[in-house]
Amino acid sequence: MRQVLVRTFGCKLNQYDSQLITESFARSGYAVAKDPATADVLVVNTCSVTARSDYQARQLVRRALRSGTRPLVVVTGCYSQRAPQEIATIEGVGLVTGNVEKASLPRLVEGVEPGDGVTAVSPPDERPCAAGCGPGFQRRARALVKVQDGCDSSCTYCVVPSVRGKSRSVSAREVLREVAVLRESGYREIVLTGARLGSYRERGEDGLSLAGLVRALAAAGGDFRMRLSSLEPGEVTRSLLDAAADDRVCPHFHVPLQSGDDDVLRAMRRPYSASDYSECVLAIRRELPHACVGADVIVGFPGESEARFAGTYELAERLPLAYLHVFPYSGRPGTAAFAMPGQVPAAVKKERVRALMELSARKRREFALSCAGRVETAVLEEELAEGRWTATTGNYLRVRVRSAGGATGEAVRVRIRGFEDDGLAADVC
Repeated sequence: MRQVLVRTFGCKLNQYDSQLITESFARSGYAVAKDPATADVLVVNTCSVTARSDYQARQLVRRALRSGTRPLVVVTGCYSQRAPQEIATIEGVGLVTGNVEKASLPRLVEGVEPGDGVTAVSPPDERPCAAGCGPGFQRRARALVKVQDGCDSSCTYCVVPSVRGKSRSVSAREVLREVAVLRESGYREIVLTGARLGSYRERGEDGLSLAGLVRALAAAGGDFRMRLSSLEPGEVTRSLLDAAADDRVCPHFHVPLQSGDDDVLRAMRRPYSASDYSECVLAIRRELPHACVGADVIVGFPGESEARFAGTYELAERLPLAYLHVFPYSGRPGTAAFAMPGQVPAAVKKERVRALMELSARKRREFALSCAGRVETAVLEEELAEGRWTATTGNYLRVRVRSAGGATGEAVRVRIRGFEDDGLAADVC
């Protein structure tokens, strides 16, 4: 039996797509390889948000092609959607496809040999989304459910609209069906994801918004919780906060900031001000005092002076954020920011990343200590030693607990104890 292995770069949406690819190969008679050395087909599902993402994908492809087994290497995803010719020139690649072709890979690889360099990249798909994953999801602590894809925004640094197409949503009926299947398969946490999750909207005047979808999932019942992936500041509405007050919704909001300076935000074409962002974070914490709020920050965007960076640092320091995901600006060919004046030197970006990462570490610790003594529900993830596990609470605290006879994905009630030598400790209640 031929074996396939899928390697993934990038976001949760790509992780979901990789599971769809794996399941489609399994339905076509392939076994899932556990080791690249045994794979007949290696699928590399790429990201292209940064130049580093592109580089990492190329490195993985070249390593696979240098291996003695010489699998059929298939490169798909956002990088191959954006620049298929760059990948096709790597000697030995068998097939290069875009995002649209992901669902058809088992058919497309038929008759393709290593090194053929076949390219099949269609324009980004703008048809309505459809649900896809079933109970064959690789066993993990939580399951991903794609409810939306594409983006209608025009941020000057971002390639997502050009590689993912226009915003479109999965019908609530299909989402409910997929969640029910995953729940019955034993998953206790479902992560709702999309390229622009907060823009979820069923077609038609009466179509559900994201808040309506969350309420519908909560009303369906069952022993599970749901977590929302990234949301834009303007998408954290009063209605969504009301829906998130349900015990089935994890009190965890990841809301990209990108910059705390209004001039930089305008240059990025972000549709909010630093003041708007501040009010969004404060509103979340007013309504859900123990919610975890995290942020993305881009440093070194063209024109970001020391004073403008200082504004970002001060805002992030002042707000009740629990962590930061920090990225140095990476110019993407084809975006408006790529040719902007005022490009920031790499050494300056590196120093700004370091400063914000130190701030993030301090904020993570402060948030964790503020939760000491609280009882939370945590999902077991990885067994470190016999009876000792890592787990994640609903408000995104990574804890270590003892749970004899536990299993990956099991939900347990824990009391947060505090920091010990090996991290944040909790006791099973």
